[in-house]
Amino acid sequence: MQLEDAQPIAHGQGRRARHLLIWGCIVLLATGVAWLLGHDVWLQQTPFGPQPHPLVAWLLRAHGALAWCVTLAGGVVWQVHVRPAWRAVRRRRAHRRRAGTLRPLRHGRARTVSGVLTVLALAVLLLSAIGLQYAPEEAHAWLSTTHWTLGIALSVVLLWHWIARLRH
Repeated sequence: MQLEDAQPIAHGQGRRARHLLIWGCIVLLATGVAWLLGHDVWLQQTPFGPQPHPLVAWLLRAHGALAWCVTLAGGVVWQVHVRPAWRAVRRRRAHRRRAGTLRPLRHGRARTVSGVLTVLALAVLLLSAIGLQYAPEEAHAWLSTTHWTLGIALSVVLLWHWIARLRH
């Protein structure tokens, strides 16, 4: 291994950020689903017709504040998990090219593809959240549907990722 290829990995910082990210995602899922149910399902009858529960506004505020914290922890995980993994894939491919063994990397390729798709989905999730804050009112319906659908789907994907990590 060449000196410039060696990357120090902050295991402690990465582990703490990973745990913060896991628990943050769990609480984000809980507040997001609770908001969705409180806003669309558990309506209260008022003299002005059915209205969302008053706690729905506080759930949305908590969800947004926690999302910023999880995004910050995600940046740390990006540095200690995503970037080194992508560099390792590039190094393995370059080494195989130099050695003349270009056999397919099935498992590694699947992990790379799933990583790229996860990063892209997280980017769309963040952009839809920003859109819900700043986009015109006409865009809120499809942005909201995109945001909560992708949020639930990503929760399943990340849960699968973490369970697969525990098995190895």
